[in-house]
Amino acid sequence: MRSPPALINVEVIDETDEGTHYRNTLKILGRTTTSDELYTADEENYRTTSVYDDEDFSGELFFDHTETEAGTHVRLHGDIEIGTSLFERALRPVVTRYMNRQYRNSLMTMKELIEVEYAAQEPEPVES
Repeated sequence: MRSPPALINVEVIDETDEGTHYRNTLKILGRTTTSDELYTADEENYRTTSVYDDEDFSGELFFDHTETEAGTHVRLHGDIEIGTSLFERALRPVVTRYMNRQYRNSLMTMKELIEVEYAAQEPEPVES
């Protein structure tokens, strides 16, 4: 499986009209954490949202999708609480850089996989 290295396991808990509930297990900077996530898609505004909630990591991540001539541009932003201790607050910039890199790499992997799948499904040209 090609996924972000931090992602150890994903379990689908429930799918409802509200969205899809996941339980993710991540290993970030040597620390393993499990978080529950609600993933929703707002097709009208081209936004997907992930809401996380656990004792170490909570908040929202927003993925705004904008179509361009070159493809789809995805902008990640959000508000994440990592913890309240001095150590956890000092770690915040490191975790932010790490998450940005992981999501960028994850999106590039998805793009590659989609392009390969799309190319495999295209009919071959008919010679006349």
